[in-house]
Amino acid sequence: MEDTDLIIVGAGPTGMFATFCAGLRDINSITLESLGTHGGQMIELYPDKMVYDVQAVPKMKSSELSDKMYEQSMLFNRRIEFDSKVTDIIPENGKFTVEVKNEKKYTAKSILICGGVGDFHPNKIGAEGEDNYNGKGVYYAIKSVDDFKDKTVAIIGGGDSAFDYQMQISPVCKKTYIIQHNNTFKAAESSVDAVKKDSKAEIIMNNDVKKINGDGNTVKSIEIFDNTSNTSKSIDVDAVVIAIGYKVNPSIFKSLPIETNNRYIKVDHNYKTSVDGVYAAGDMANVSDEPKFALISVGGAEAYIAINNIKKYISPNASLFGGHSSSLNL
Repeated sequence: MEDTDLIIVGAGPTGMFATFCAGLRDINSITLESLGTHGGQMIELYPDKMVYDVQAVPKMKSSELSDKMYEQSMLFNRRIEFDSKVTDIIPENGKFTVEVKNEKKYTAKSILICGGVGDFHPNKIGAEGEDNYNGKGVYYAIKSVDDFKDKTVAIIGGGDSAFDYQMQISPVCKKTYIIQHNNTFKAAESSVDAVKKDSKAEIIMNNDVKKINGDGNTVKSIEIFDNTSNTSKSIDVDAVVIAIGYKVNPSIFKSLPIETNNRYIKVDHNYKTSVDGVYAAGDMANVSDEPKFALISVGGAEAYIAINNIKKYISPNASLFGGHSSSLNL
């Protein structure tokens, strides 16, 4: 087995910035990514989407931003191993043995989990026909806007993803429905306002999708149930986008007794978990009882805090603050 100071789990935006920060603090690290490329959610869920909320980047396509983040992560020649799914992390003799694809491959003094939303297992609505039309008109993410050209699309959910998807496909589609099971939205107010002003959009509240109908090859309609009036009706659609979140795959934690809360790993303000030497940052981590802001820029800040605390953990005499990067000459 190969020994290192730090194993970073995940090469999404947070994991890539953590890799850069590990180099900045001269921490010998290896980053393990289950997918075949960098970018995580950015590539798997919304590669064509524009991103606006990263410092100094007015706007950039997600796939291009991912490439820039990867370029930054490599400034200190740190390793990112792709197709390396972590299947367990085992505390042993004051270190951690990291299992990749069920084979023990690494030992490390510390761990930083930057797993995003996990292994991209979307939550399902449980509607009849949902599984039958998965890949035949039922989507859990939008990878190509062209898939929705001239189509009528039902988007299920009331969070940022649902509204972002609507705004992304609206220019090319015929009509969109946003269907929310209750009477509240979790999306940003600006997104909700934009969709309400869109002549192609219709918002349906307090309704659940009970059935997805089709001809065997593609979606043709959905049946929805009004939770207020207790009535049902059918809506003709060509596609259904289900945007109600993802489940964390707990497989990497089976030998690691860290505290979790629903989909989150509990961390303190140093982004340390309940296990000494194990830290977490990004979408999967949350300081107990505090709001979670699942943004790329916030994940980067969390990674920076975690890495500096990891430096102090593995080298107690080191300074917590590593200095300003502007003093470097790379």
